[in-house]
Parts: sequence; C-alpha cells; structure tokens
Amino acid sequence: MSGEKSSPQIPTHAAGEPLPIDWRPELIALDIDDTLVQHMGSLPGIAVDAIERVVEAGIKVTLATGRSVSTTFPIARAAGIEDLVVCSNGGVLAMVETGKIVEAVTFDASQALEQLSELVPDAVFAVEDFHGDFRTTHLFDTGALGINIRQVELAELTADPVVRLVVRSETSTTRSFGEVAKSLGFHSVVFGVADVAWMDIAPKGVNKANMLKEVCARRQVDPAKTIAIGDSWNDIEMLEWAGLGVAMGSAAPKVAAYADLMTAPEPGIGVAQILNSIHV
Repeated sequence: MSGEKSSPQIPTHAAGEPLPIDWRPELIALDIDDTLVQHMGSLPGIAVDAIERVVEAGIKVTLATGRSVSTTFPIARAAGIEDLVVCSNGGVLAMVETGKIVEAVTFDASQALEQLSELVPDAVFAVEDFHGDFRTTHLFDTGALGINIRQVELAELTADPVVRLVVRSETSTTRSFGEVAKSLGFHSVVFGVADVAWMDIAPKGVNKANMLKEVCARRQVDPAKTIAIGDSWNDIEMLEWAGLGVAMGSAAPKVAAYADLMTAPEPGIGVAQILNSIHV
C-alpha cells in the first residue's frame, strides 16, 4: 500500500470471491481482539478451520496484537499457531512453541512519565516489562491485555526499562489524549476502551509492521507477499505495510482508509472469509 486513500470507500470482499492479488501469500498476520476473536470472547471454530487450511498448504500464519504474551499464547495455541507471534503492539516477538520471548524493544519511560504526570495529572499509569508483566499506580482490569498486574509507587514504574507505557483516564477524552501524544517524542496509539481514554506509548518505530518485518526476515518471507487483517488504530501501520491490507467491516473509516480491502465485521468470520478465498 502507498498510504491512506483519498476516499474511505474501500472495496468489500464477498465470501467466495477470489482475492484481488496475483500472488500466493507466504505470511498472514492477524490482529486478535475484534478481528480474530470478539473482545474477551472465544475463538470461532470457522476461523480455526480456515487457519488450519492455509497452514497445511504451507502458508505461515502469525498473530500481531496489542496483547502481552500472557494472553496471546492461549489464543495462538487454540488457533493452531506454534511459531513466532508479535505482541505488545510490536514491542515483543515471542515463540509460542517454547513459550519464550525472542526479542523485546525496551526504553526508559521516565521522561515521558514525567511529562504526562503534569499534562494528565488524574491519569492512571502502568508499564509493561520485558516479561509481559504490568506495574501500575492504581490497580485496574487489564482485560485481554495481560494477566499479571501489580500496584507500585509512581517512582517504581520506571526503575527498569519497559516495553510500553500505558496511560488511562476517565476524565480526559481521546481527542485531548491525541493532543498530548503529539507533544511527546515517542510513538503513541490513542484509543477509547468503554468510557476510558487509553494511550499506549513506545519508542518511535515500534509498531506491528516493523516487528512483522523481523518475522519475515527470520522466516525468509517476501514482505510483498503478505496479508494483514486488523480493525483498530494500532493496526494502521501493518495494514499499510502488507502486500494486501484487509480491514474488518467494523473498522473506523480512518483506519479502513489504510487497507486495500474490507471483510465481514464479525470477528473470526471475516478472517475465515479471507483465508478461505486463498487458492491453495
């Protein structure tokens, strides 16, 4: 893809139709929440069958998610994926078969935390460490993001390098968070979860697409022969990067604008629709 389209009218793929590509995919990257599974939901059998079909044909399938390893591995195993997966919005590369982290991009978040604590004084701050564990100033339900979370003093959050800094606020809006994000010298993704404004912060260049490039290098995959499927703001880079970027039908127009194609909005079903259209 060459970037955001001038029009949000992206072609919608119909079940059974061939994909608009003249090459055989070598790698398929799938977002998890609201793409492969409904948020906090189970993995549809139709998606498992579709993944098995393409894997048996020799096509690699990976996950690229904002989740930490603790909640990514169970979904990967349920989907029959045992190889490399991209976690923490591209901050972590992990091997499902061994349960080990292969690579992690960490940074010193103290400067960003100092700035944000002044700009958004009522916010709850959390960090994810190399192992996928979270430390936070106030306990909250991380949901699908991760399992292990521990409350600490603000100063302890940045005692060691971290994979990402998470900022949550029930009084700020995603718009005001976006303004704050622009003032930081880091890569940030701003989005809303229920009534809570949420911002993930990582070093510049850390995103799903760049870690998927590492997967391609390690597995000798041609990046031009890749398909990525996602639905949210943290999927934009990989939708733009992939040989074929596919947005879920539920994606916001500004997210879908970076894709080449749209699929059904239902998690798992839309994924299966695309995978089952691949000629194997």
